[in-house]
This record gives sequence, structure tokens and C-alpha cells, in this order.
Amino acid sequence: MKFSSGAKFAALSFLCVMALALSMGFALSWLLTHAVAEWEWENTAAVARREVELTGVDALFSAPPSAAPGQRARGEFSKLLAGFPEVVRVKVWDRDATVLWSDEPRLIGQRFADNDELKEALAGEVSVEIKTLSRREHAYERGQFTTLAEVYVPIFSKTTRRVVGVVEVYKSPVRLFATIQRARIVIWTISFAGALILYLLLLPLVRQVYGRQVREEALQAHTAELEAQVTQRTLELETQREALFQAEKVAAMGQLLAGVSHELNNPLSTIVGYTQLLLMRVGVGPMAEQLDKIAKSAERCTRIVTNFLALARQYPPERQLVLMNQLVDDAVELLAYPLRIDDVDVIRRFAPDLPQLWADPHQIQQVIVNLLTNAHQAMRGVPTARRLILTTRHDPVTDRIVLEVADSGPGVSPDVRTRIFDPFFTTKAPGQGTGLGLSLCRGIVEGHDGSLRLETTPGGGATLVVELPAGAPLLASEAHHPGETLEAASGKTILVVDDEPDVAELLADALALDGHQVETANSGAAALDRLLDRAFDLVFSDMKMPGMSGAELYGEVAQRRPGLERRIVFVTGDLLNPTTRQFLDRTGAKSVGKPFDVDEIRRLVPVYTATPSEGVADAAVGAAGRPEAAVRAGARPGAGTAAYEASKTEIAPPVEARPRTEVALRS
Repeated sequence: MKFSSGAKFAALSFLCVMALALSMGFALSWLLTHAVAEWEWENTAAVARREVELTGVDALFSAPPSAAPGQRARGEFSKLLAGFPEVVRVKVWDRDATVLWSDEPRLIGQRFADNDELKEALAGEVSVEIKTLSRREHAYERGQFTTLAEVYVPIFSKTTRRVVGVVEVYKSPVRLFATIQRARIVIWTISFAGALILYLLLLPLVRQVYGRQVREEALQAHTAELEAQVTQRTLELETQREALFQAEKVAAMGQLLAGVSHELNNPLSTIVGYTQLLLMRVGVGPMAEQLDKIAKSAERCTRIVTNFLALARQYPPERQLVLMNQLVDDAVELLAYPLRIDDVDVIRRFAPDLPQLWADPHQIQQVIVNLLTNAHQAMRGVPTARRLILTTRHDPVTDRIVLEVADSGPGVSPDVRTRIFDPFFTTKAPGQGTGLGLSLCRGIVEGHDGSLRLETTPGGGATLVVELPAGAPLLASEAHHPGETLEAASGKTILVVDDEPDVAELLADALALDGHQVETANSGAAALDRLLDRAFDLVFSDMKMPGMSGAELYGEVAQRRPGLERRIVFVTGDLLNPTTRQFLDRTGAKSVGKPFDVDEIRRLVPVYTATPSEGVADAAVGAAGRPEAAVRAGARPGAGTAAYEASKTEIAPPVEARPRTEVALRS
């Protein structure tokens, strides 16, 4: 059962007042009892001395000890009994503790030397004792009384002021006890009544004071709680503001990179495309090796921009089956020189039979290189042995491939651990780090449905753990059907629409390799005029163009030449633009990203113009309509599979020959 604070306070106050009343009652009762008893005994002693003086028996105490008291003396002593009020018995003692006279004749002449109260009286002090009648000298009183008050009154000589005898007065204490009892009742009544009145008078005042204090304490507690909430919400707002600021910076970076990417993709497409055309013409030799280096460098630039865009836009990466151990070895080989210069001992602890990963090899390698670089930089200030331990294993419970990158550096402080993956957060000196490395790595890993976390290395250092799901089967629309082939179409009429003349010419040259008739248009309006003027088997169009855009061209064609819009393939570097993505998802139009592979462009012609096997063509069309599908996967040098390399070699004759070629379709 719970009580309110007011009820508790009232009960506590009542108990305190009652305790005060009890204390006062006991104290006053004791003081009154002591005072009344003292007054009673002093009054009895005074009366006894007065009676002794009035009756003249004080001279009898001065008689010689050998002279026994005569009949006259006994008569004088007997007068004492008549003069004492409430006295039931009187004894007269000499200095030798012998009874000179008593109203009980049998006691006269007896000596009681062991009477302590008598000794005190003979010493000059009034001695009083209230006792039950149980001792030998009380044998004659026990028959009439149960309790008596014995008052021993010393009698002093008038001349010498010495004690000459003692008068023992036996009084009944009934009246005294009754008086004391009545006084105690009055005292206790006054105490409790006063306490109750005091409680009733003080309770409102104390309650008001206490209530004010309680209200002040409650107000202070509420104020403290509000301050704590304000502080917490302020911290939350600061955190949200910081997160919003970081998100805005990432978004701004994404917009900037999107613009840069769109501007770079056109020249990169030209570089990559013409490099491939030159490789077809040269074949093998020193010139082919140099052209291959150019192609790989252009591909590296393309991958860097694409990776940044994929993170900023959360765009799904292009995946294929890869081996984690091989990716780690390639990353270590890439950083072998700086690691060797700084005496970093790289220890590989690879599991021999790891399942394959379904991942983008370039992005995962970028993550590994970044983690190795961070570990390398952390160990530069360590004077002891520098060790970099790389461990790979397969967790059968979660079916994940685990990579651990452990260094022997100084480790990560607790305050940094919570922010180490935040964008733009860095512990490096200004100008030496952007704070994007681990943030980009986490974004890439999470884009692969994996996780990246920081762990503490026993004995010092830090361990970064990457977990990625093991290889998954290809989707049906992306699966390779080795028995399904189509003849490479030739002599098709194709329109290429692009506001960049170099890109348009590159597409025309690549398509002309298979004997197609190719026309170019530098704007959407010019392309629409040609499409309305004559028939084309296939249209390759850019998306963003001055005047009429690719999306507007698609809409006009759908209205004026229904059915032809399904043979439009968009070749654009703006696939990550939300507007572009929404258009492609809404219409189901096919798209190819820039920079593109010329062989991939050539393979698309029989896919979108073929009629013998609609099922295969539809599957390929569905794959080509997604930027993450096989139309883009492996479309760049070095990113394809062995099957792709074989098919690329198969359809790459010299430019002058331009024969009919059978093309193995990959969806």
C-alpha cells in the first residue's frame, strides 16, 4: 500500500509531536514526583522536630546512657504520636541504635545496629525509605500494613548542634501516592493535549514550508530533467545536423561527379572505342601492347568515376564470380613497392578452398587497396616490427567469405572508433587525407550485401574485417545458353544519334565492321526527321542532347512510328541520373553505358534485329534493359569472363574484310 508524500509527512509530524509529548510527560512526572516526595519528607522532618521541641523530649536524649527511661519519659515520648498527622507508628532511637521508646513496647530496648537508614540519620541526614515490611524490625507492622514510608529524622542538641537521637516516623504513603498519581494524570493530560494543539497549530505552517520545499525540489528536479532532455536533444540535433551536412556534401559530390562523369564519358568512349578498333587492325606486336596500355588506363579512369557514382547514388555494382585470394594477391602486388620500402612484413593466411564471390572485382580490389594503404600509413610511426597479416576464411554458418586486415600499428582510440567510417572524417594532417576512404569502402561492401567493421587486435593495432556473401547463381535472364546462337546480321540500316561527333563516328565505324549501313544525326530533331522520312532497323541514341533529348525523341517516335521505339537503344553516360533511371524503368527501353565496348555494340545488332528466335532475343533484350546486366558486365577490357574473351576474338576481323559473322549471344 502506497501513501502520498502529504500523508507520510503528516504521519511523521504526528509521531514527532507525540514523541515530544512523551518526553515532556516523563520528565515532568519525574520532576513532580521527586519534588512532592522531597517536600513531604522535609515537612515530616520539620513537624517531627517541632513536636520534639514542644513536648520537651529533646532533653531526654541527653540523659546518661545507663539511666533507663522512666514512666514519665515514656509518657512524654507517647505524646509525639498524637502530634504527627498520618503517623501510624513512632520510634525513638538513641545514638547507639537502641530503641528508647516505641508505641510497640516489645521493641523498647532492642538494638538494630545494621539499619542503614538509621546510620544515615545518625550522621545528620534525613533518610526516607518506602518499602514493603519484610525485615526483622518490621515484624510488628506487617499485620496491619503492607507498605509504609519510614522517615528517619535526626534530632540535634541545641547547645552542641550534634545528633543526640533519631525519631523514626512511620507514615502511610497512600495519600502521597494518590497526590502524585493525580499530578501525573494532570501532567500527561496537559502534555498530550498540548502536543495535539501544537500539532494542529504547526501542521499547516510546517506543511506550507515543507510543501514549498517539496515544490521547489520537484521544480528543480523537473528543471534538471528538462535541461537533460534539452542537452540530449541538442546533441541529437547536432548529430543530425552533422549527418545532414555530411549527406549534403556527399550529395554535392555525387552531383559534381555526375556532371564530371557525363563530360568525361564521351571522350573516354572515343579513347576506348578507337583503341579497340586500332587493336583489331594491328593484331599483335609492340604497337598492340602500347594500345592495350592505353585501353587499360582509360578503363581505370572509367572505373574510378563509376565507383564514386555508384557510392554516391547507391547504384548496384557490376558483378561476376571472382576469387578473394586472387584479389588480395593483386592488391598486395600493386602496393608491393611502398610496403617493401617501409619494411612491412606481409603475412598471408589464406584458406585454400574458398568459394567464389559474386562481386565486382574492381570495387572489391579498390576496398582491399584502401584497407592496405590505411594499415600501411598507420604503421609508419611504429618503431617496432611492422606486420600486416591478411587472413581469409569461409564461415559456413553465415556462408560468407571473411577477409581480415590486421596491422601492428598504434590502434584506434575509443573516440575515433565511433566516427572512423563517417564521410570526410580523417585523423590525418590537413591536406593529407580526404576522410572518404573508409566511407567509400563501407559503401562498396554494403552495396555487395556485406559488412565492414573495426576490431581491436590483441597486443595492439587494429583489425578491419570484411564479410561478403559467397557466390550466387546467375539469374535466368543473365545465364549463358551455349547452344543458342544467331547469325550476325549484316546490311542493316542503323541510325546513330549523338551530339558528340567523335562518339557518333566511333559508333558508325564499329557498326560498319559488320557491313551495316550507318547514318548519323547530331540532334534529336534531326534524327526524328530522318526516322519519319525513311525506315531504320535499329537506332542508337544518346540521352542528353541539346534541344530534343533522347527521352523526347522516344516519345515522338512512339506516337508517330509506333513499334519503332522498341528498336531504340540508348547509349548514354547518364545512367545514374534519377530522371534517366525513372524513364528507363518506366518505358523498359534498352540502354548501354558509356564508355562502351565496340564489340558489345556490334553484338547488340543481331539481338535487337533478330526474328528467328524470339525467346533468346527477348531474354537478351531484358538483360540489356538493365544497367547491371550482362550487356554492361564485361563490356570493358579486362572486366569480362573467358567466354567473353573468346566471343570478342571471334567477332574481331580486320576492318577491311567485314565478313558475315556468327555471334554467340550472352544475355
